[in-house]
Amino acid sequence: MTFKLPAFGKKKRKDQPINRKLQIISKNAPFQYVEAYKTLRTNINFMAASNNYRRLVITSSIPGEGKSNVAINLAISLAENGKKVLIIDCDLRKPVMHKYLRITRRASGLTNVLSGEATPADVIVHFSDLNIDVITAGVIPPNPAELLGSARMAKMLDGLSEQYDYIIMDTPPASVVTDAAVLSALADGVIFVVSHANATIESAQLAKKNLEAANANVIGAVLNGFDLKSTTRDTGYYYSYEYGYYKQ
Repeated sequence: MTFKLPAFGKKKRKDQPINRKLQIISKNAPFQYVEAYKTLRTNINFMAASNNYRRLVITSSIPGEGKSNVAINLAISLAENGKKVLIIDCDLRKPVMHKYLRITRRASGLTNVLSGEATPADVIVHFSDLNIDVITAGVIPPNPAELLGSARMAKMLDGLSEQYDYIIMDTPPASVVTDAAVLSALADGVIFVVSHANATIESAQLAKKNLEAANANVIGAVLNGFDLKSTTRDTGYYYSYEYGYYKQ
């Protein structure tokens, strides 16, 4: 599955700092932006029905490609379709989920569960307006990859899978650290986010190579921030954007 997600908001220059503002799907969002997530949701639902893809890792090749935005908006879109969805911030190095969703950094999270200090029920934050549940990263540990690949993580996911239709795990970039590759062993599939403006062919290839080396099941890619102005009506890209076309 390859999929294009249109740009939303001002285009960021490469020398600008990473934007931590959540660009949420809502009635104020552009029509194409909302429809793009609905198309992504439809693809995920179809694949989940035939392959039981319910635990999804969201990763990218480098920082700043918008994977956390994709993870949150995909969760919201799935919840709007009547699914019970949990997002887990599995970036235990530079977590951002609490910033996007304005959860206090001091809140207990994933690392508190994995260290035995709390149960999942203790750390789940429910957003009634978005109809999603969230587990933040918690305290940054010295051994992120080991924690994510631990038996306690596997046991936690097994328990949560009985309560949720989808568990979406936001992870660090796959070309930078091994965390996404390690966690992919506990997931049903990996969705690879590639920024139209920021990613290089080399970084995307390296991330894909790292995931494949861990036998990760990469089920699709999202081309994030697709710039319609860079294409013309005579290209297949324009047609794809207009009609939500995808390949599988």
